[in-house]
This record gives sequence, C-alpha cells and structure tokens, in this order.
Amino acid sequence: MASLELHKVSKAHTNIIWVTPEVEGKPLWMELDTGSAVSVLPLSKFNTTFKSSKLHPTTTVLKTYTGERIQPVGVLNVQVKYKEEMQKLNLLARKDHTRLKAINTLATTPPGNPSTRLQEILDKYRDVFEEDIGLLKTTKAKLTLKENSQPTFCKARQVPYALRPKVEAELTKLQNDGILTKVDWSEWATPVVPVIKKNGNVRLCGDFKQTINPVLHVQQYPLPRIDIFASLGGGQKFSKIDLRQAYLQMEMEEESKKFLTINTHKGLFQYNRLVFGVASAPAIWQQAMDQILEGIPHVQCILDQEVLSRLSKHGLRANSSKCEFFKERIEFCGHEISKLGLHKSQQKVHAVINAPRPENVSQVRSFVGLINYYHNFLPNLSTLLQPLNQLLEKERRWKWTSECEQAFLKAKELISSEEVLAHYDPQRPIKLECDASPYG
Repeated sequence: MASLELHKVSKAHTNIIWVTPEVEGKPLWMELDTGSAVSVLPLSKFNTTFKSSKLHPTTTVLKTYTGERIQPVGVLNVQVKYKEEMQKLNLLARKDHTRLKAINTLATTPPGNPSTRLQEILDKYRDVFEEDIGLLKTTKAKLTLKENSQPTFCKARQVPYALRPKVEAELTKLQNDGILTKVDWSEWATPVVPVIKKNGNVRLCGDFKQTINPVLHVQQYPLPRIDIFASLGGGQKFSKIDLRQAYLQMEMEEESKKFLTINTHKGLFQYNRLVFGVASAPAIWQQAMDQILEGIPHVQCILDQEVLSRLSKHGLRANSSKCEFFKERIEFCGHEISKLGLHKSQQKVHAVINAPRPENVSQVRSFVGLINYYHNFLPNLSTLLQPLNQLLEKERRWKWTSECEQAFLKAKELISSEEVLAHYDPQRPIKLECDASPYG
C-alpha cells in the first residue's frame, strides 16, 4: 500500500493556476499543482465525463497536511493532451466531500521544452533576476564573540602591482553597492586575499581565520544533508535557483559591522553585509533561507511560483546565468539528478580517476575525503579503504604498501562505475540491508 501526502484539499487562493487539458479528448478545467505527486478528480466528475470507462482498484492512500487519510475509489489510466503534447497519466477518483480537481506537473509540462506558463512566471518575477545585489528585507546577521575576546588588528598584505587596478576597482564597486564603507579607525582589521575569478576580475576574500573566527561564537544550525534528495521521487524535470553572491544579500546588525573590518593597501573598509569566510555565515544564512521558504513542499526539486514570490518579497536576487529550469538532468551539491535517480558528479569522478598516487598524509586525507563523499554509492567502503585510513592514524610511520596501492586502484575503479541511487519511492517495497566493517 502506498501513502502519498496531499498538502491541499480545498482552499480559496488567488494564486491558483487553472489549466484546461484534454483528458481522453474531453476538456477539463483543473488546478495545476506542481507539488502534487498524483492527479485527482471527484467521483461525480468521473461518472459524468468517463461513464463508459471502468475504474481500476488502487492501494494508494492519500494523506492530507493534517494527517487525515483519504482512500481513492479507484484509478483510471488516461490520455492527456496539453499544448500539443500527449502523455499517459493515472487519474485517481475520490469521493466528493471536497472540491479538489488537481492535475500534477507530469501532464502539464511539455517534455524538454519550457512551458509558456514558466515564461510568464519568470517575467512576473523579473526583479529576482536583476543584475544588482539584493538586500534581504526581514533579517539581519548578528555576530557574537566569546567572553573576554580581545580585538585583533592585522596589517594590510602587499598586493602584486599587476593586480592593484583590479583590487581597487572591486573596492570601488563594493562601496558603490553599499557593501563596504570606508572607515578611518578600527580595533579589528582582517587582511584580504585577492582571488582571480574566471572572468578575470578579482574577489576580495577576508582571511578571518586570523582575526574573528577563533573568538567567534559559531551559531549552531543544521545544514542540509544528502537526505534532501529523498523527496525527488517521481520527478521528471528538475530546476535549481542560484542566489547571486548569497551572503552579501544579508545586512549586518550595526554592532557587528566593526568585526568585519578589512585592511587593504587603500585603507580600512567595513563590511555592511555578511561575507564569505566568517565561520558562522553558513548557519546564519541557512536559517534565514529555511524561514523564507518555510511551508513550501519539495522546494528542493520543484519550481513553484511561490518560491520566486518569496524571493521577490524578501528582496533577494538570483544569478540567471546559473539557474536552470525544467531540465532532464542538473548538477546539485556534487550530484547529478535525473528521473532515474542520483548520479555521481562526473567532474568529481574525473578528479578521483586522474588523482596521482598520494605521497604524504595530506594527499591521502584529500583522496579519502573525496571518496567518502560518495559512500552511499560504494558498498563495503570502510573495509576497502582500511589500508589508507591506517595511514591517517596519529604517529603512524608513512609507508605506501602493496595493500595501499591495491585499495587506491580499487577505489578508483569503484567510483568510475555507473551506479545510480534510485529516488525514494513510497509505493515500492523497501529492503533493509545491514553491513559492518571489522575495521570501523
């Protein structure tokens, strides 16, 4: 028996999207629900529209947001036509004590082609894709230091003469955008490291590990894990939205700005926004995003206009060049996602395959770390990597043995396989296999 969540049964809403697909050649006015796992029609509508068709039994059980269980009367496999595209779809029939007539994404999104409705949504929220740096309207970041912390002032580092014009141009741009403010004096000063970007410009990175990070009370907040992919089952098309220089879109509280003073060859500048490199930045940002997107089901995998609406409402900006919509396959968090399941990122796989033989502990640690990132794809990994893990033990004398060589080559062989992790499907039986390694 399958149990599927049904988040909306009957609710008046001005943002409802209505479509009129042809179902078995007959036009039906239905609500488009991109977050629904199933398509549903009242039994009375079945009896009048498909009276010559016979419903088939179904073990599927629907569950509302409040936990109420709804047993469909039956299911009918129908031919659906929308915008000149044809698809087969299972349509569930249910009793009529609610007014739900909903059709899911699969029947209303032409495969391989962004829909007209998608373009309308993107046009409606074009402010989200403007080129400027957004400003989160509802939340400010606050930094808290440990007790008895003392300020640290570091001298400015020398900038190569060839990079000075680009560094100065970036400082001017950040000032014009309101991200930096020049100050005459500060107890805190962090040196910066200019990093060359792909387009030839520079990104200024504060070396906060020298100043504030050691004395910062790092906010504890759970960051996303690979478990977020569990809701991808049944997806056919995938989208992702990349926020433009995300941290810089969050303003700092006034009392926290002094901690983010940087020292450059042009003098002292104070950050007015949260910045990359601050130890607590990931947790602060993740908590804010969870609050902004709270209540939207499956936001990891479904483009819903409500997501763009929330981003627009809160003043955030997305990087259109890095956003993807309705793709057969996308890359996200080191994984490639398709309707078949999760795949290893080919870029990371090639990095492992082309990795040279480690010559020291640091290189072994990097190799093992990259392999372990894909441990879900690799059975018996702890046992396989045991010779390499032994090299990471404290006071272990470095010696690359034949066992290490064998483990190194076998790990490369395993990670190059085409293993795919299927998306979790509550309608399919689950088999639990437990395994343990004698090496931990």
